[in-house]
Amino acid sequence: MANLLDGPSERGRGDGEDWEVTRSLDLLLPPTERRLAARMVGPLTDFLYVPGPDFTSPLEPGLYRSSAVVMPADGAPIRLSSFPVPAFGVTLCRLRLESVRSLKREHFGSFFDPSRRGIVYTMSADRRSGAVVPPPAVLPEWSYRGASLSTRLADVTTVRVLRERVSAASGDEMVSWVADRGLALAGAAGLESLLLAVGDSDDRVAVLPEVALYRALLDPAAPVVPGATVRDLLGYGDWDGEMEVAVELVEVGSGSATAPP
Repeated sequence: MANLLDGPSERGRGDGEDWEVTRSLDLLLPPTERRLAARMVGPLTDFLYVPGPDFTSPLEPGLYRSSAVVMPADGAPIRLSSFPVPAFGVTLCRLRLESVRSLKREHFGSFFDPSRRGIVYTMSADRRSGAVVPPPAVLPEWSYRGASLSTRLADVTTVRVLRERVSAASGDEMVSWVADRGLALAGAAGLESLLLAVGDSDDRVAVLPEVALYRALLDPAAPVVPGATVRDLLGYGDWDGEMEVAVELVEVGSGSATAPP
């Protein structure tokens, strides 16, 4: 859960100088959710999504926004969504993982089997009865049409937590936060996919089967692309004021971390 520190942290500047007061926020995965992330290491039987509007974006091809469900071969399915928290005049967020007791797989689309596109429900004009929209083939942007991800993620060998650490000026004060923003999954071939929490929805995450421009979040040596810096990719490009952003990758279960120098 989010943990707003009751008292501000203080940073001394040196003898005879003023002290800065910083408000801090902790958005780390709780132990129960870290254990769920660890369960994603091993064979996966399916990777599901909820089809519908805004699933794809013409501005970011290859990025899909949906509530996602990972199906480990052993144990209950794991739902991934976002946990938004209003703070410091913006909305911060972390990834959220939940164990799912039961689900109707026919309602979901599948990243492993793109021919399974699920069912989309919408309200009729009078808002009193549910109606199924036309077949998914009529709405290609509402479902996944890429290559099967089973070749990448049928056997997950590594799960790493993407953790952001931010220090920023907000008005006349300093603020800081640490948040577990996503998971980087790698399969037997070493190819990585990324699941990233988003601040504008508590239902969905950003799913990137191929990391592409988001490589900067996972590799500090990745080429810098204008408009796709670490700060931009995490959603802070419009922050009004100074900001320092660092990311680290924490391997689930080991506690080891890699971070840019």
